[in-house]
Amino acid sequence: MLSTIDLKDARIEFKTSKDIKTLLQEAANSLGMDLSSFLVSTAIQRAKEVIKEDNILTLSKEEWKNFQSILDTPKKPTKALNDLMNLEGFDK
Repeated sequence: MLSTIDLKDARIEFKTSKDIKTLLQEAANSLGMDLSSFLVSTAIQRAKEVIKEDNILTLSKEEWKNFQSILDTPKKPTKALNDLMNLEGFDK
């Protein structure tokens, strides 16, 4: 987990308008934070949300029913799979 005492060994710089900077500074002040801490904490939170959303698979009701059907009625193993499972090292 990241914290304010983590070693800060990288720098991020960007330009924005005065209006946006003022808005961001007001938001930071409202939370009792300095601008840099506010921007970093907000960016971290959003980055985690984006990564989480990217890792979630969403299925429609129809897709979910098909998925469940496949799980409920597995196909019989092929000869190749049986041969593989009969190799030394596979527990039966």
